Amino acid sequence: MDDYIPPQKTSMSVPEMCRILGLGKTDAYWVVHKGYFKTITVGRNMRVMIDSFEDWYAGQFHYTKVNGPPPGSKWTASTMSIQETANLIGISSWAFYELLKKKPFKVTTISNKKRVNIRSFEKWYQNQTHYKKINT
Repeated sequence: MDDYIPPQKTSMSVPEMCRILGLGKTDAYWVVHKGYFKTITVGRNMRVMIDSFEDWYAGQFHYTKVNGPPPGSKWTASTMSIQETANLIGISSWAFYELLKKKPFKVTTISNKKRVNIRSFEKWYQNQTHYKKINT
């Protein structure tokens, strides 16, 4: 009997999700009812499927866990935030937004946040001479 391994937890209650994201009850149920992740109903209680929740969390930037990794891990390898990109070439966010008006590289909106495509940015960077990368 010492070899018993309890089964892996596959779902969590909505109040558990509230605590993870630091949300109030109303906000948590709003997120659930938007259909961002899979839920099941057990009896009269709604449960959030953990794998679906983690997949949603990795693909968005709006909500942050109270304790845990930052959101958006799906996108950090292929995109940069506006601030990160502006810092990389040593200009202010305002100046970077002015540069974006010329549409020199691909920008994607994820969770209402603009993200610069790294590959597109690097291609643009190699073909211009005005901006230099800052070593931080």
